Amino acid sequence: MLLLGGLSLWLVSTAAAQSVPSPYLQTPAPRQLAWHQLEYYAFVHFGPNTFTDEEWGRSQSSPDVFNPTALDTDQWAKGFADAGMAGMILTAKHHDGMALWDTNTTTYKIGNGQWAKDRLAAGLSADMVRMAAASAEKYGIKFGIYLSPWDIHRDPAMPKPGLSGTIYDEPQIFGDNTEGDYNDLYAGQLTELVTLKYDNGSKVPLFELWLDGASGSDTVQTFDWAKFRDIIRENQPDAAMWGHQGVDARWVGNEDGFTVPTNWHTISRTQDQTHYGGDELQTGVRDGLYWTPAEADARIRDGWFWHASEQPKSADELMQMYMECVGRSVNLLLDVPPDTSGQIATEDLEILLQFKEQRVAFLNRPLLTTALEVSASSVRGGDSARFGPANVLDGRTDTYWAMNDKETTGSLDIRLKSIQSIDAIILQEHIALGQRIGGYAVDAGVNGSYQRIVNGTSMGYKRIWNLTSSIEADSIRLQILQSNATPLISSVQALGITEVK
Repeated sequence: MLLLGGLSLWLVSTAAAQSVPSPYLQTPAPRQLAWHQLEYYAFVHFGPNTFTDEEWGRSQSSPDVFNPTALDTDQWAKGFADAGMAGMILTAKHHDGMALWDTNTTTYKIGNGQWAKDRLAAGLSADMVRMAAASAEKYGIKFGIYLSPWDIHRDPAMPKPGLSGTIYDEPQIFGDNTEGDYNDLYAGQLTELVTLKYDNGSKVPLFELWLDGASGSDTVQTFDWAKFRDIIRENQPDAAMWGHQGVDARWVGNEDGFTVPTNWHTISRTQDQTHYGGDELQTGVRDGLYWTPAEADARIRDGWFWHASEQPKSADELMQMYMECVGRSVNLLLDVPPDTSGQIATEDLEILLQFKEQRVAFLNRPLLTTALEVSASSVRGGDSARFGPANVLDGRTDTYWAMNDKETTGSLDIRLKSIQSIDAIILQEHIALGQRIGGYAVDAGVNGSYQRIVNGTSMGYKRIWNLTSSIEADSIRLQILQSNATPLISSVQALGITEVK
């Protein structure tokens, strides 16, 4: 009897001590996991195009054209922080090639314009990138940089008659068949930006480097992505590198702030390979070779740069955008461009605040709390403390419900204290160990009778389901219908009215 009892205790102890699940295929690097959690931040398109009423800067005006009359980067950062945005990414150099920082790589920089000279004479900074970075730090939001690989100013296929014979008439080195190496120039600019320092001498931390893939020229330039990546990794190891397809984050395939319901965080190509089309980028590749999640770049106005003829989208339109990207596990990078004064237009800030009010009103109605009873079809190793279903309600990102390795389908049930009116469901997979789930459903029950309210495919970082109509329920059941490895659920939440009956 002692032997049998000892054996039973040993079996229970062994089951309870089961290790955490092994990572499944590709997993996010720490910088990518932190990037996922930002969800929503600002794009700031600002430069000569703001003053020439262009988008791609083909006019090639001199730096004198850059002349904001009331520049206030603090107003940008405060406005974004007040609107609930996690950071901002500034166009340090757009396709026109004019640099907004004090670079040693080109004469084509705002520092050579009269506006900058007047500021310096008055003892003020004229380095737009440093000013924006300092404002972001002041208001507690993150800072990132856009540096266009395509450079019209150096592209021999793009006419620049107005600059002929001036100090801005620089060698046309963009292209594989030109004299000179554009990759060296770009690497030099990138190095300056990733080693940028605040006035106190500390390095500016960057959360994202945006290396645009757009080009309006027939000139063929093969970019040295490996060199660029090494520069970023060495100097800003916590920064995500965005490109058409990576390496850390990819384009979502459109510029309208939406993606399709099925979205995989992995793809199977790098920047050096043939580009995916828009539809492929939206969906991604299940079980792909690289963790390269999607980011949706979109605009509050029709254009990227500010144009007097345009008006901002409504808060309702932005809310729909949010649901179709953040609600589908894709980060939202919303462009909010300063006007010719150098400030964000009042009407744009007002819309951002209205949008925030809508998000808060929608999201701040949780019905599921840690006090509720939760049960599951099984628990990994019987270890409820580490892997139990109650973990989906604890609000932590490092805990989750898990089953045993060979179990890829299962369910958990959450009992409400009374009948509630539910109009939205939010689900999160524990992506730190990979994206696994390919099919799931949510059922709402009253007195043990259930009806299906959600049918999903991919889950990923976060999935928000806004139901077409409210449903009354006293219980919620999540069913995992398909998963390529044992599923890991980090969070389940229902939104709605807290008490019906």
